Amino acid sequence: MSYFAFLALTPLSDFFQAIPFSYMALFPVLNPLGCALIFLTLTIGAPDAVLKTLCKRIAINTFILLAVVLLIGTYILSFFGITVAIVQVAGGIVVAYIGWSLLNQAPDTTSGGSNVAENPSEIKKSLLDKAFYPLTMPITAGPGCIAVTLTIGAHETSSGYHATLLGQCGAAVGIMLCAATVFLCYRYAQRITTKLGENGTHVIMRLSAFINFCIGLQITWHGIVSLIRSVNHFHA
Repeated sequence: MSYFAFLALTPLSDFFQAIPFSYMALFPVLNPLGCALIFLTLTIGAPDAVLKTLCKRIAINTFILLAVVLLIGTYILSFFGITVAIVQVAGGIVVAYIGWSLLNQAPDTTSGGSNVAENPSEIKKSLLDKAFYPLTMPITAGPGCIAVTLTIGAHETSSGYHATLLGQCGAAVGIMLCAATVFLCYRYAQRITTKLGENGTHVIMRLSAFINFCIGLQITWHGIVSLIRSVNHFHA
């Protein structure tokens, strides 16, 4: 008997099936390995203790943000009259802007610096203030993640209250596992880049910034296409 066949026979099948479903749906969009390099670009030179605290905050913020979107995201967007397409357009522009800024950043500003040694408390406060924006949203959990999470929430909603509750709880566990993966990737990314050396790390960070810029444009384009289709459907 296969794993999924076994789950289908259990009373908690909706719960257990939602965990891998939500994790596998979100993981490629979150892209924690690629985003970890962007994270290092924005925090390079910071003390290890600050990085550890920052990674925890980003992971917690990621879980809270996506859990809220999972449970009430659709209602929030409806309340303000905002469509998912608009979220994609606006968020994609922000992601592309961040990627473009990192791509054109001067090399001496990403090589660590004396500012950390001179003003450690100010640098710590500055980094922690960025824990939610832009490090959590949109760099880690951007509009793509929000759109996928909204889709997961709709998928786990069924006609029965019991099945819906189990499915939503399972999806929340999957989101928690994604947040834990983000923490691990961000926390230990510096060790990986150390083995690559300064030049290798610089090349990979520039490449990641360019990919981040392209992802932002792709998300924006998807939003524009969705808006065009909605307009055509309205006039049809």
